[in-house]
Formats: sequence, structure tokens, C-alpha cells
Amino acid sequence: MNKKIYFNNKFIEFTTDAAQTSQNQIIRFYPEFSEEKLKELLPNLLSESTERLSKNESGYAVPEQFFSLVLDYLKKEFVYIEAAGGLIKKENQFLFIYRFERWDLPKGKLDKGETIEHAAIRECEEECAVKQLKIEQQLSSTFHVYKYKNGFALKQTYWFYMTTDYDKKLKPQTEENITEVKWFNKEEISKTVFENSYFTIKDVVTEAFTEKAI
Repeated sequence: MNKKIYFNNKFIEFTTDAAQTSQNQIIRFYPEFSEEKLKELLPNLLSESTERLSKNESGYAVPEQFFSLVLDYLKKEFVYIEAAGGLIKKENQFLFIYRFERWDLPKGKLDKGETIEHAAIRECEEECAVKQLKIEQQLSSTFHVYKYKNGFALKQTYWFYMTTDYDKKLKPQTEENITEVKWFNKEEISKTVFENSYFTIKDVVTEAFTEKAI
């Protein structure tokens, strides 16, 4: 799956093959890219970051070789935040949280000096009251820019596929605005979760199911 940096329902997609992009969603493919071009596109991308997410997304595609250029520039210009979370499987079901009227995966910011693995497990435990988590493999990170204080932040979230056999009752962390914790099978994820979730979450789950054969 191609890397993307999201700006709510807009994105920049990085690809090794222009024919392998999210074609029906691409506004334009730029075979060459630079900081100047990024600065030119940012007002349009950031204008979407103040609006509620829609179910439609669109964006620009550039060659994968420019990913570091774009990421380094955004880290320099915006507040950079690191987070970690997990796609948790128990038997044939996967754990999701309901927060701010959308289905999401448990995740949260890294504490100072904390490893990404420890943060991912800690956040899943805190947000869902789930235990006995075992990291099976690391998934691709997601990146998104959002309005933060008087400016914008770039958040990189490190994702892990985890398993558990914990069979006690789960409890949502209400102080983090989580109102529900629920297990879904793959069919339910496609029909229910994907209808009301974030593009980054869809990317994480889709990669896990299609490329990682989870």
C-alpha cells in the first residue's frame, strides 16, 4: 500500500508507479516535486483540515522518492507528535473503540522516553481495559495533519498487530471520550466500521487484511 499523508479528507500519496495510485481520487500526479510545489499546495490541503471529515477523499500523487522531502518539511513547519496503537485480534474478531462519533482503533501519544511498542500496548490497555496483549508484527505508520492550538500538527502513528485471549469484560476509557469498545468480524468491519471511520484507520486495516493476510 502506498504511503499517504492526510490532511483530513485530502492527501498526498507517494508511489513508485503512477498507475498504482488511488486513481479515481487523484487530482493530479506530479512526476517531479519540491518544497516550492509543496508550499503551493499546502493552502488547499490545510483548508480541509478545519472542516469535518467527509466520506470522500481526494489528493495529489508524487513519486515515492519525495516522501522524505515532504515529511521533513512538515516536521519543520508543524508540531510533530508521535503516537502508537494497535489492531487487536481475538479469535476471528478485531477490537475497535467509538470516539467522537466514529469508529477508531485504540492509540495514543508516546510518553517521554517510551518505546513505540510499550506505548502501543499501554494505550490499548488504558483505552479498552484489555490485557494479555502480544505484539505479532508492526504495520505501516500513518501520517495526518490537523489543526492544533494556533497552528497545525503532524502526527505519526506507529501501528502494531496484536493478539489476545483476554475474556473479561472490556471498559471504555470515558475520560478520553471513548463511549464504546466492541469486537467486529471482518464482514462487520467492512459494513459498519468502514462506513463511519477515518481514512487512516481504513488504510491500517486494509493493509493488515490484504497485504499481511491477518
